[in-house]
Amino acid sequence: MFVRLGNLISRYWVLVILAWVGVAVLSRSLAPRWDDVTDDGDLAYMPAHMSSVRGEQLLDEAFPRGRAKSEIVVIVSRDGQALTADDLAVTDQIAARLNNLHAVSSFQYAQQLWSEAAELRDQGEDQRADQIFSLADESQRTAAVAWDESLRLDPQFGLALNNRAFYLRTLGMEEDAQRDRQLASDFDPGLGLVGETLQPTELSRLPIIDIWTRHNEVLGTNLRSRDHQADLVIVRLWQEFMASDNIRLLQEVESAIGDVTQTGLPEGLKVGLTGSAAVGGDMLRSAAESISNTETYTIVLVVVILTVVYRSPLLVLIPLITIVVSVLVSTSLVAALTQLNVIPGFDWWNFRIFTTTKIFVVVILFGAGTDYCLFLISRYREELAAGKTRGDAIVDSLQGVGGALAASALTTIIGLGMMFFAEFGKFRNSGPAIGLCLAVTLTACLTLTPALLRGMGAAVFWPFGVSQSRRRPYFVGIWNRLARIIVAQPGRVLVISSVVMLPFAVVGSRVGVTYDFLSELSPSRPSKAGAMTMRKHYPIGETGPLTLLAKTPSRDLDLSAGKKALQQLTRDLYLDGVLSVRSLDEPRGDRPRGYSLKKAALQSHQLTRSLYLSKAKTAQEKRGTAGSLRGDIARFEIVLDHDPFAIESAEVLTHLDHYLQTELADPDSYWYQTEFLYAGTTSAIRDLRIVTARDNIQIQILVVLAVLAVLLLTLRRPVICLYLILSVLFSYYVTLGLTELFFQAAYGETFQGLDWKVPLFLFVILIAIGQDYNIYLATRVFEEQAKYGMFGGLRRAIVLTGGIITSCGIIMAGTFVSMTTGSLRGMAELGFALSLGVLIDTFVVRPILVPAFLAVLFRRRTAAPPIGAWIQPPHAMKSRRRKRDPRLVSD
Repeated sequence: MFVRLGNLISRYWVLVILAWVGVAVLSRSLAPRWDDVTDDGDLAYMPAHMSSVRGEQLLDEAFPRGRAKSEIVVIVSRDGQALTADDLAVTDQIAARLNNLHAVSSFQYAQQLWSEAAELRDQGEDQRADQIFSLADESQRTAAVAWDESLRLDPQFGLALNNRAFYLRTLGMEEDAQRDRQLASDFDPGLGLVGETLQPTELSRLPIIDIWTRHNEVLGTNLRSRDHQADLVIVRLWQEFMASDNIRLLQEVESAIGDVTQTGLPEGLKVGLTGSAAVGGDMLRSAAESISNTETYTIVLVVVILTVVYRSPLLVLIPLITIVVSVLVSTSLVAALTQLNVIPGFDWWNFRIFTTTKIFVVVILFGAGTDYCLFLISRYREELAAGKTRGDAIVDSLQGVGGALAASALTTIIGLGMMFFAEFGKFRNSGPAIGLCLAVTLTACLTLTPALLRGMGAAVFWPFGVSQSRRRPYFVGIWNRLARIIVAQPGRVLVISSVVMLPFAVVGSRVGVTYDFLSELSPSRPSKAGAMTMRKHYPIGETGPLTLLAKTPSRDLDLSAGKKALQQLTRDLYLDGVLSVRSLDEPRGDRPRGYSLKKAALQSHQLTRSLYLSKAKTAQEKRGTAGSLRGDIARFEIVLDHDPFAIESAEVLTHLDHYLQTELADPDSYWYQTEFLYAGTTSAIRDLRIVTARDNIQIQILVVLAVLAVLLLTLRRPVICLYLILSVLFSYYVTLGLTELFFQAAYGETFQGLDWKVPLFLFVILIAIGQDYNIYLATRVFEEQAKYGMFGGLRRAIVLTGGIITSCGIIMAGTFVSMTTGSLRGMAELGFALSLGVLIDTFVVRPILVPAFLAVLFRRRTAAPPIGAWIQPPHAMKSRRRKRDPRLVSD
């Protein structure tokens, strides 16, 4: 197969190059941009049967208007003293500007809807037009309320007055519009230059539901800290905390805050920003920076390493051309596949890609692709040094290493593909996406690279020529000495190396992980700094309350029995670890107490009922498929004593769940047969722990079996294949242990464990990629043994592959090092672990553990020949190999 491929490329190399150029151009022009089709978030891709997912769905259905999926929190605070009236005025000014943003966005969205509805009316779709007109009217009313609230908080806010004047003029209220316009000019003379236009102009729809301040009649008192040193403004959003649009929203909020702070704050006053959406936005911004840094540093590192090792400009250029084309084509292909569901008949297609996936694509494609290119180039140089023509050298090179490269790539592609069987959607989509990109890269390395080599010929090795390795006998001598030691005393080498590494492997088998999303961010990020400030003044659990939903079967919670049951359940939920419970009975989370007029007024308030009680039919009930389960749905917000991401919070949730399961199973309980579901950060993190723990076990088994199958098909030696798998598994645990110890020392007391994604991605990538060099070494051993015997072939294979595998390992490790240049802590941990794992594989597993085992195995199979027959002093071997076979010194 590879002979035929080599002949085609040798004959039609120009057409091959032109074909790849054409594919790259078409991919770039026809496929959507990667950044335009990416999704984000971790909690949004869990299996539908998990409690937190079903809880989120029930929240959407039962509380559609007041349902906030994330929030941005502005915190105004002082250290050591209560906020003054001037400080609280700053809070109001910030809230006024945020309400103005909400109003402008809502009004512009209403105008867009009116335009769409008018077009539908012209097309005769009156029913659909009426629906959109209704949405437009609702959005316009939202804008009016937001402008009124903005000016109530800051009556002298000229921009809001100017915007409301524009709005009133569209309603034909000229007198009111002129009054607002005049007031706006009085308070802010600079608005005369703006004219009667909305500011900011062309503001795309913002995902804001509403904005809460201390003036909120129901929950306002909760926004002031108990020490009176902090006050909150909460912007509630209807989109997920990791939605890509949160970057834009966060920028708008920061700009609004800047309008207030740039004029000067009272001395000692601090303004911070946090909340789940702020954390998500900062994570997305950090990921974008990580991608940019990774791409830049990866290219720089590859160029530097190739230049130092090979000192040939074209030898640097050929791999870069191949990999850049591969990245361009593969990422365009993957982006296009995300849109396959728009084609009729493909409605079932649900393929996603994520922002952080591109980091893996870049580093793996540059690392593995460069390795493949250099393996091929190294063999091509050997063939040219043997006196072959360019065409024959291409054919023989592909024949010699094509199978090994395909098998090496296949282990990685299939290993990554096994992630498709994960329950967690982000794993399930990311693995196959990276694998597909690597398949494109392999194709380019086996076609485009040989075509470029065929066209350039020996000139690719300018200025030193094809025998440049003869100038570096020292490195060949190192591999000769290593080969001599390993073949002479393989058992001792194997035992000593394993014993030295064993303690780190033991540590690696016991590592713990953390699911604290906030810990991923650099302390300099605004949302993390704001969270630290908030924790000084508010209970730590307040940053992410646990939501409990109780869906009763055919019971009315407004009746006396229902109210008593709600009151009793609110009391009973105060288990160990629960700080406060907000419900229809106690909307503000106060400790349960008896009846009072104030409490009754709060319970009957429209906002209270919309937050804590729903009589809306769920989607199943509307379809008539819910049977008799039709009753009220009560909502409880439970503030825990612990961080929402902490394992302690998950343990409290488990205790709550046990209690509620007892209640729903008790025929004498009011809550008999009630369905209890959970939502919020703590619930989602608990489910994420469960899902990813299952995925880790399943994927690890599948990856090992898949890679073993590829090895068996390639090498057809079961014992050797099993050892190759075990050697890489051993290096995985050693790497994980060393990584744990390193970051434990680096982070000190703040270290809670490695990021939860590190063990799985490290396992899949290291197990798969770690076999590349093993396959290349093993196939070369068998090739050389056919000519020089069992032990002579082993020694020659170690020497011939030592330099090229080491160079490729350094390049691969270097590309993974580039992952540490970003600001996401989890990505830095993974980049460190991957680079360390590749270096261990390059300098320990491949040159020591694998050859030593092979030597032990060969000794058991046959009596070892006299040492002098296949071991020579370095100077003797050096002189002999030049006479016998120039390829022996090609590295």
